[in-house]
Amino acid sequence: MAVTLHKSKRWLDETTPSFLIKIFEEDEQRLKKFDDELASKARAIYRAAHRSGGESVNSNLTRIDARISAYARKIPDNDLPQKIISREGAPPTDFTPVLHFSNLPSAIISERFAACLMELELEKHQLSPIVVEDFDKKVVGHAYFWRPMITLDAIDLNSTRIAFTKKDDIANSTCRLNYGEGNFLKKNVIDGHLAWADARCILTLFISDAFLEILSSRQIDDFSCDHKLKEI
Repeated sequence: MAVTLHKSKRWLDETTPSFLIKIFEEDEQRLKKFDDELASKARAIYRAAHRSGGESVNSNLTRIDARISAYARKIPDNDLPQKIISREGAPPTDFTPVLHFSNLPSAIISERFAACLMELELEKHQLSPIVVEDFDKKVVGHAYFWRPMITLDAIDLNSTRIAFTKKDDIANSTCRLNYGEGNFLKKNVIDGHLAWADARCILTLFISDAFLEILSSRQIDDFSCDHKLKEI
């Protein structure tokens, strides 16, 4: 089994201020620029593989393959956010997705979540420390910007709860996971990975059940799980 990570559960607790973040505009622009560069790189890889002097060179390479290759690049350290604002002055939650700031599969995670990744599979993730302040510039906590460096094509395309962007060209298509039973991951693809991004659901962060158990055992659980996917 594996799950997709969603936002903190703290918003359900009316007694605790929500950790609503504001990323500085210049950081947001740099992240979006890097994402545009990755998308451009993926297109270039795909075109180069299919056209050389007007002839097809590697017609088996898909846009998904090209995306996996392009997204293996690290974000330059100078382009990563160094500081964020907690709108309500609340300390960081264990997991806060940053989808509305970037088209990259990324999140703001707590120090203890980051420490767990560093201990177990540091080489597979890009982690950068962030200072968290309130609007009065008072430090309310520390966190990490997290982006998995591993991008997989792990979703079984025979799953019954996915919607393809291009139904007539599934090999090259991204997809959307729908709620409910019936979605599957390829066990041989995800074996050995605790957390990853998927080339077909590029904004979604996946973690294995094994990693979920480790996080739970360390009381790192301030997040919700959107989808549960069986391995086949």
